Amino acid sequence: MKTTMPYQFPRSSRCRCAAGRLLLALALLLCASAGAQELLKNGNFEAPFPGSDATTNWTLVYVDGGPSDFAIAGQTTEASRAGGGRGAHLRANNYNFAHAYFKQLVRTGITNGGHYNLTIQKMKAGFASYVGNPPETGKLRVFMTAISGTWSTNVYGNADVVGPYSVIVTGSPSRSIEIQLHMAKDWMPAEVAEDPKHMKCTGWFDDISLTWAP
Repeated sequence: MKTTMPYQFPRSSRCRCAAGRLLLALALLLCASAGAQELLKNGNFEAPFPGSDATTNWTLVYVDGGPSDFAIAGQTTEASRAGGGRGAHLRANNYNFAHAYFKQLVRTGITNGGHYNLTIQKMKAGFASYVGNPPETGKLRVFMTAISGTWSTNVYGNADVVGPYSVIVTGSPSRSIEIQLHMAKDWMPAEVAEDPKHMKCTGWFDDISLTWAP
């Protein structure tokens, strides 16, 4: 009786198969690592800011008004999402128009056509009576802006919802994404000394991240 022996791949073939599986595993590991990599600097606002270089930290930009029109424009414990931490805080100082934002420019890790998940855990307006419905129509507007090439979008916060808020951003040929955190307040002609509404007009931000979206 003739016995048929099972065919065994040559040792070189088995080595190539094993090497292929190893390379595939390493590629998957690198993809997972890239997806988890945080592209923003100081996204938890625990390090001091604003800085002078938007590629390494948050900077401050005034749109309407200037330093004298803001009682707070920086880091506070009041803005923190959790007790004991810090967050980004903008608060008006008078009844005039007041609009400023924190800005960061991300140039590392951005590819043309790549998709990125921008998420902020806390983005809250401090004066419900001045927040519109929809929120972009109110006298007080607290919002996040993402800019990639010629594309941009705004995501608005509310007085009743802390977050999270998310948006997918697609990389452009510029290979950079700009993130802005705004608080804008309109002029308040009805304000009286007994009810300084401008002191209630505030924007809180905390725990923002930008990561690769597979």
